[in-house]
Amino acid sequence: MAFAAVLLPMAVNADPAARVTLVKEGAPVALTEPERAQIAERVRAMMVGCAISSVSQPHIFEGRSLTKEWDEIQAGPHVEVRYSKPLENPRGRVRISEVVIGLKDPNLIGPELSRHDGRVVGHVKCDGHRALAIMCATALRGHLLPGQSRACEIYDKIGEPRDPK
Repeated sequence: MAFAAVLLPMAVNADPAARVTLVKEGAPVALTEPERAQIAERVRAMMVGCAISSVSQPHIFEGRSLTKEWDEIQAGPHVEVRYSKPLENPRGRVRISEVVIGLKDPNLIGPELSRHDGRVVGHVKCDGHRALAIMCATALRGHLLPGQSRACEIYDKIGEPRDPK
């Protein structure tokens, strides 16, 4: 019962049809429906608030092949979320149907890439507290690298991000 109460606040805006995949060591990890809902909502909350994208500030991403990065992330440990309806990121001026986030950085997650209508978009200036919320989600905790797990100790002290009023 306490577990459901923890998920409820994070699932208010959840897309029940979102498809969530966690890949570790080259294979998908089985996730429960509450775990998928939690990840989908936490990814949504972070991505719609990223301040800069490769659409709004293309010069920041010069020299990067975002399509190649997407493929490289998918080849390693990652979280992928596909939303049934595109998300809107007004600050980054993009629509988001899919998100892929790498999990191989020894301390954090990233990069954060999205895709809509086949166009891969890079994102920066995303809320670090929300990134921690994704990384420290129940489903991911058992699959984290040691440095990532240490970062979750900080997250446990500061708690979940609060929605702006």
